[in-house]
Amino acid sequence: MKLIDTIARAGRSLKNAKARTLLTSLAIGVGAFTITLSLAAGQGGRAYTDQIVTANTDVRELVVTKKQPEVSNEPQKYNEAGVAQPSGTSGPFGGGAASQVNYLNDADIAAIKDVEHVVSVSPNYAPQVAYIGSGEHKYVVESLSTFSPSVRLEYAAGSVDGDLKKDEIILTEAYASVLGFATPADAVGKKVTIRADKLSTALGAAENKLFEYTVRAVSSKSGFAFRAQSSLLVTNDAARELYEYINVGTRAYGNFLLASVQIDDEKNAEDVKNVLVSKDFEAQTAADILGTVNTFINVLQGILIGFGALAVLTSVFGIINTQYISVLERTQQIGLMKALGMRRRDVGRLFKLEAAWIGFLGGAIGSGVAVIAGLAANPAISDALGIGDTYLLIFAPMQVAVVVIGLVIVSVAAGILPARKAAKLDPIEALRTE
Repeated sequence: MKLIDTIARAGRSLKNAKARTLLTSLAIGVGAFTITLSLAAGQGGRAYTDQIVTANTDVRELVVTKKQPEVSNEPQKYNEAGVAQPSGTSGPFGGGAASQVNYLNDADIAAIKDVEHVVSVSPNYAPQVAYIGSGEHKYVVESLSTFSPSVRLEYAAGSVDGDLKKDEIILTEAYASVLGFATPADAVGKKVTIRADKLSTALGAAENKLFEYTVRAVSSKSGFAFRAQSSLLVTNDAARELYEYINVGTRAYGNFLLASVQIDDEKNAEDVKNVLVSKDFEAQTAADILGTVNTFINVLQGILIGFGALAVLTSVFGIINTQYISVLERTQQIGLMKALGMRRRDVGRLFKLEAAWIGFLGGAIGSGVAVIAGLAANPAISDALGIGDTYLLIFAPMQVAVVVIGLVIVSVAAGILPARKAAKLDPIEALRTE
C-alpha cells in the first residue's frame, strides 16, 4: 500500500470519529498553545532587553569599579586607600556607621588609560547640585548625568546629532513644564541656570555659583533609554566642572565609584576586561549586562515551557487511549484488511499515521490560536507597559514549525503500542470478533 494512500486512509478513519479526534487534538493543543506563547515571550523578552542594553550602553564601553572588600560583620582594619562609606547611603562621605569602600582615584584612572585598546576613561562625576532655575521658577535636581551619543534618546523637542556643547543641556518633559515653558519646543534655545553649592565652605560662610546652560533638546519618556527618564543631561566636561566646584577641598574630591571606559573595538571588550580584573578592578561589558538579564528570562521561559510539556505529557495518554479504543472498535476491519493482503507493517503504519494526524491537528490548532492571540494582545501589552511600538511576543515561523513537528513526533511515539497491537492481530480471529 502506497504511503500517500495510507495517509489519506488514516485521515478518513479519524474523520469517522470526529468528536473523539477533536477532543484528543485539543488536549495536545493546550500544550502547543503554552509552548508557542512561551517561546514567543522568550524571543520578545530577549529582543527587548537587547534593545534596552544597546540604547543605554555602548558595546565598546566597559563600566569599571575598584575591587571591593568582601562583606564581613567582623571589625575591619582601616585602609588608607579606602574611603569610609556610611551604611545605608548611596553616595560617599557622610555621618553614621561606616564601612570601607574602595573608590577609583586619579592613579587608578591613569592605570586604566594605560591598558591596551583603551581610548578614553570618563569618571562618573554625578554632581549633586542645588537646583535648576528659569526666571522665578526653581526646582530641585533629582539627577544630573552625562550625555553619551551612544545612548539612544527619544525627543519631545529638538534633537542632538553627535555630542552636546559644554554650555548645553537636555531637559526632560517634566522639567520643561515646571520651569515655565509652554511646550517642550518653547524650551529649546532658552537659558536655564543650575546652582552649585561648595561643600568645603565653612559653616556660616556658604558659597555657591550659578552655571548657565542653553537648552538643546527636551527628552521624552522612552521604553528603552531608562537613563534619561528623569535625568538632566550635560556634557562630561560640564559635569566635571560642576563636580570640581562642589567637591574641591573635600574628602570626596578625586574619588569615584565607577568610570566608563571606551575601547577601540567591540571585539576587544573581553580582553580589556580580563586585563582590568587582573589589575584589581571590576569590569562589566554590555554583553555581561545582557547575559545577566537573558539568564533571568530563560529561567522564566523554561518554567512556562515546563507547564506546556506537562500538558503534552497528559495528552500522550489520551492518544494512547484513543488509539487503543480505535483498535478495539475496528478489529473486524483490521482482520478484513489483512485477509485481503494488507501486510502487518502497513497496518502498524496506518495507526501511527492516525496518531500523527492527531498530533498535527493539535499542534496546528494550539500554535495557531497562540499566534492569533499573541498578535492581538501585543498592542495592549505594549500600551500597558508604556513601551510604544515594541512588542514582547515575537513569533518566529521556524519555532512554530518545530513545535508542530515535535508534537507530531510525540504523537507517533504515543501511537506505537496501539499500532503494534493492531499489527499483531490474527486475521481469522479478528474476523470472528463481533
